[in-house]
Amino acid sequence: MSMKIINITIPDDKIIDISGFSLEENYMMLKIGSECLLEGRKAVVSLTQKEIYEKIKNESRVEFERLELGIIVEKEITKKMEEKMRNMYESQIEKLKSQIETKNAEIKSYELQNKDIIKAEVDKAREKYDLILNEKDKQVNRLSETYEKLVIQSHKSTSHKGSEGEKRFEEYADVFIDFKGFEIIDKHTQGGSGDFHLHFEEFDVLVDAKNYKKKVPVEQREKIKNDLQKNEHLNFGWLVSLNTSIDKFDKSPIMYEWINTRQCLVYINNLSSFEDPKKILRVVWFTCKELNRFIEEVNFDEEELTKLKDDRFKLMDKIRGFRKNIREINTSMNSTRNLIQLMDDELKSMLENETNEIISSNISLFEDWWKENIEITFDDRTVISTDLWTNFKQENKVIMREMDISGDKFKQYIKSKIPISNIILRSKNVNCAFEIKGIKLKNIVKEVLTNNMNENIIMNLDLEPIESPKAKKIIKPKLKKDNLDES
Repeated sequence: MSMKIINITIPDDKIIDISGFSLEENYMMLKIGSECLLEGRKAVVSLTQKEIYEKIKNESRVEFERLELGIIVEKEITKKMEEKMRNMYESQIEKLKSQIETKNAEIKSYELQNKDIIKAEVDKAREKYDLILNEKDKQVNRLSETYEKLVIQSHKSTSHKGSEGEKRFEEYADVFIDFKGFEIIDKHTQGGSGDFHLHFEEFDVLVDAKNYKKKVPVEQREKIKNDLQKNEHLNFGWLVSLNTSIDKFDKSPIMYEWINTRQCLVYINNLSSFEDPKKILRVVWFTCKELNRFIEEVNFDEEELTKLKDDRFKLMDKIRGFRKNIREINTSMNSTRNLIQLMDDELKSMLENETNEIISSNISLFEDWWKENIEITFDDRTVISTDLWTNFKQENKVIMREMDISGDKFKQYIKSKIPISNIILRSKNVNCAFEIKGIKLKNIVKEVLTNNMNENIIMNLDLEPIESPKAKKIIKPKLKKDNLDES
């Protein structure tokens, strides 16, 4: 079937997609459209300006009334929904407030009742836990002895790494050279004594320096804790990690942990990473000096300790009550969250539908461009993805702005059209340009047409015009010569 090419000029800001119609359908479209326009012009010429105005006004009145009614209905529905939601949340809040007040009253009543019974139960629990603590202490001592044996056995493999950390810490410890009574004593060859003992006039410090590439593990914290407990004459222990942080105690550069009322552990993270590590050690020393004053002032009266333990048990009972109340409150709040989640799911479903429509329109645009511009060659010639992107941008400037099409989306579409084996990366960076093997750009002869008002008809040519810089054209397939004469 022979074809004619009809070139029609339309405004630059208008877009018409007629690529899916057959030759006969294109012909009928042009014929019927032109006849309708001619009839419309004749009908309009016969009307006066006032008649035209009245006709348009009457035709649009019904539509306006329908739109106004829809707006009123939407406003009423929205108002009712807002009132319903507000009443629902207010009732939930009032219910929660009443529950909290009830629980607070119950807590106060529990505190005033059964003091003697609670005291007796606390005494029983205290005796029970004292026995358990004694057994645990014995187990800890046995485990500590076993652990020390394992540490001594593995000391040979880690001695080189440890010696580097010890030397570096000795260099940092020179900052105390002008302190009264300062002396550094090497203890790394004595099990259970740490790496160093720092002697000062006010107090002494047990130091364990670590030169790890990963976080200092929990086992090392337990080791220095046991070493400090064995050396009861020392009030402070410093676990110094030179290059990494300390597990569970890395929320700040310097952290403290009291293991009893007279001994405190200081955890120093990433000491070598500071601009002036020696200054950090001086800060730690002055902090320990202030803590040492509190240690010396502590009163170890047995009655006071007993009172503190009683207060602690009472506090634990209150905490259990609070936790129970919190669980009940959380149950009520979860029901509210579930309702909100249902609303969120509805909104997500609406957004997904909109997104699917946008994606499907983008894919259709890519498919049309690919069919018109790309040819499969089945040979070793290659095309750079950047060249394809440049060609695509030049032909689809308006659509790209409207649909927000980016280079990344374009590259993903190309990868979906060809096998992975045909993609040759030019760099290890996955976002860079790449070469595609086995395809080429079609040789399309392009011609600029600049007529703004007249129809341009190109007959018996196997050429495909391109978009004029001044106006967009709709390219029609060829028709038979006799069909063209009818149009």
